[in-house]
Amino acid sequence: MTTTLVADIGGTNTRLAVSGPDGRPHRMELFANRTVAGLDDAIGRYLATIPERPDAAVLAMAAPVRGRKIALTNRSQWVIDLDRLEARFGFRWACAVNDFEALAWALPEFGPGDLRPLGDRLPSRDGPVAVLGPGTGLGVAALVPEEDGGWTAVASEAGHIAFGPAEPDEWPVFERLAAQLGRVSAERVISGIGLARLHAALHLDAPALDAPAVDAAAEAGDPAARATVALFVRLLGRFAGDVALAFRSTGGVFVGGGVAQKLGELIDAAAFRTAFEAHPPMERMLAAIPTALVTYPEPGLLGCAAYAAHLARRRPA
Repeated sequence: MTTTLVADIGGTNTRLAVSGPDGRPHRMELFANRTVAGLDDAIGRYLATIPERPDAAVLAMAAPVRGRKIALTNRSQWVIDLDRLEARFGFRWACAVNDFEALAWALPEFGPGDLRPLGDRLPSRDGPVAVLGPGTGLGVAALVPEEDGGWTAVASEAGHIAFGPAEPDEWPVFERLAAQLGRVSAERVISGIGLARLHAALHLDAPALDAPAVDAAAEAGDPAARATVALFVRLLGRFAGDVALAFRSTGGVFVGGGVAQKLGELIDAAAFRTAFEAHPPMERMLAAIPTALVTYPEPGLLGCAAYAAHLARRRPA
């Protein structure tokens, strides 16, 4: 039996695990990127602690993936060289995917316990499905069914699409954001730093708070923080509706990302659905598309493991 090294590499942390025949990640270990010299160092340290010797690697990266050398978007000094990794660690092959492409591969693997419905039902996955998620940035990807019962993943950089107000109370907020930022993209408001920006733009005289502080204050019942989270959820729902229309995601739309997971129960499902469906003249189509919040703790690693299994079915032994 063979094992595959799977990795979820972000700008701040790198998570490593191994995947075997069951297609699930095991022996997960987290490395703070500031504590290692690079990915090679993290992999070397990790492999020294486990009995398995993986013969392949699937790496999810917070970056556009092109070619065999990839620089992380938010840690550009890390350049991942797939050929070097193969030579150093004896992998038969190594490949890289965008981190949300990896999350898309996880979508068929989720059970009911891995999801919280945002609405009256969970996604059926009968048809194209999409996933988006606010974290350090805003990731978007889709999974499209193939005729043989498999899937094809579609990566994107849709988080950088221009984004603006749609309700009267949003116009002054976006005017302040535009004065500060210039062009406002979805990622600049629907992300960790976006949550902090919304709080500052809504509450001009309040002390500056980062995303964890806004979340903590909202959980404690602070009215200002609750108002910020409510606007954030509205914008998240609207953008999720945009994504559903872009991919015609009749099988469902999933919300992942660290910020959404941390907000958890603060995400008002009814408010999310109202914003999701409010896209005239496509309200009826969107009303039929179910939505869910991903609660599985390490979806990126699960997606890498699922993609490794997909590749194993297509690669020669």
